[in-house]
Amino acid sequence: MEVPGRTQDASPDDRMRMSFSGDETVFCQPCSSDGDTMVATGYCQNCNECLCAVCLKVHRKQAVSRNHIILDGDNMPKVTLPVVTQNACSDICTKHENEIVKYFCISHDAVGCGDCMIIDHKSCKIDRIQDISTEYFNGTEHHNILKKVEAFVKEIDEIKRGLQASEGNVRQAYTQAIKDVKAFKKELVDYLNKAESEMLEMINERKKKNEMLIQELQQAESRIGRNIREIQTKLQLQVNQANELFVEAKQVKAKLNSINENLNRLKKDISIDEYTFQRSSSMEQMVKSCVPLGDIVDGSKQKIEHMASKHDCLVSGKEVADHTGLDRKRISEMDAYFDCEINIKIQDDANDCYIIDCALICPSQIIVIDGNNKCVKLVDVSNKKVSKYNLKHCPTGVAVLNPNLVAVTFPDDKKIQFFTITTGNNIIESHMINVHTGFHKIAIHEDKIIGITNKSVDIMNMKGQLIKSLSHPNIALLTDIAVVPSSHMFYVSHCSLGYDVLLKFDVYGNLVATYEDNDPVDARGLEVTRDGTVLVCNWAGDGSILMITPDCKKIKELLKKDGHYLLHYLPGK
Repeated sequence: MEVPGRTQDASPDDRMRMSFSGDETVFCQPCSSDGDTMVATGYCQNCNECLCAVCLKVHRKQAVSRNHIILDGDNMPKVTLPVVTQNACSDICTKHENEIVKYFCISHDAVGCGDCMIIDHKSCKIDRIQDISTEYFNGTEHHNILKKVEAFVKEIDEIKRGLQASEGNVRQAYTQAIKDVKAFKKELVDYLNKAESEMLEMINERKKKNEMLIQELQQAESRIGRNIREIQTKLQLQVNQANELFVEAKQVKAKLNSINENLNRLKKDISIDEYTFQRSSSMEQMVKSCVPLGDIVDGSKQKIEHMASKHDCLVSGKEVADHTGLDRKRISEMDAYFDCEINIKIQDDANDCYIIDCALICPSQIIVIDGNNKCVKLVDVSNKKVSKYNLKHCPTGVAVLNPNLVAVTFPDDKKIQFFTITTGNNIIESHMINVHTGFHKIAIHEDKIIGITNKSVDIMNMKGQLIKSLSHPNIALLTDIAVVPSSHMFYVSHCSLGYDVLLKFDVYGNLVATYEDNDPVDARGLEVTRDGTVLVCNWAGDGSILMITPDCKKIKELLKKDGHYLLHYLPGK
């Protein structure tokens, strides 16, 4: 309900129109837009605005408005102004700072000052802005611009809402990622605590068993000692009595044999086997290689699954065996069969592939040395895809430290280059070490590198420094090397006919066993399975694979006439 003589709250523009009609006092428009009510003392024709004394003073000082036409006092308009007024141009030219924009070029759809038109638009049709501006207002182009601006306003509002949603998602993703990392860490800690408890329980059981054995041996020692001292006492008491001494000695003689047997047994039993804790080589390698706790992936589970498959390979042995059933059936009892072949030649290979060496990263990945194309290739067994890293020099050997790190040897340069395998199956150069000689094949054993030349075996630390060099009269021409999992043993193979084709050493340089074969054997490939069974390629013979026991006894031949040169054991294959 309206009160007579009063009006509802009006907008600044409405108030301004009423003020011009004489109904109300005229107020400053810039101040009104800020919510302030100041009486206007002047009016700018160029800006079509009423100004208070303060705003008017500033308006007359600013370079952009100092030349505007100002009406004050009784000269201020007393009637409602039209929405658009035709007034003098006041915008300063961006190219000529002392000139005002007054003209419009129809040909180039551009505005400018007089200098602009003379310099750049001599031959163009020119109009004065003051003559055409009123027709432009509310025209088609004006409406189109307004629509575009309105559309832009909607778009920026949508972007703002999207940014607000993204900000919430960022906070949520951060919170969830932190939560997942801590949860995974707890799982690892729980696993390690459980493994530690089981190991301590085994040690305590061994200690308890040994203590019981010691107690039994102590009781036996005490009993035998009493018998010996009793006999000694009787013999000393009868020393001056010949008859009694003779009788006692004959009676004791039978007991002495039994005592001697007991003493020998006791001396043997007191040698209790000492035991020590042996670290898991897989776990130790994982710690030394600084394998990351995980990866940050962008909305895809593929990388996570890939990391999980690699992590399974880190703790090889029982975990993998549980999935494949190899612990329940010995490898020597299993039959070998041809599964598939993978063409590793890719489009940018200049030459045919010549595979010098290969190594198993995990059941789904093999790292391959291609000598003809001077490169390292990563083969995805599951998808039969190949990724490649080109090299300047020809490599000859490769070894796997962990699923994220491999070592490649360059004998001509006397160097070993390490490469990182990323979660996206990319090969990236890591660090490089210099070695004292050129190795054509290498293997990794715990924290040591074992390299072979034609006639020697050298053991180095992970920095390439020589620890020990092994030599043996049986060594003639070495071709390959393989370490025994969770052991201090390794094998080297020969390609010289008439010699031992397989030698087994410990890391201290002792020759443990040898394997000879009457058939022509040119051993070029060598691998040791998890249960200690040895696989050797009979390349010069019938192309078969020999299966050999850990003490170098032949079990059987596999896959004859396939011309094998290199091989690697794949769990479950």
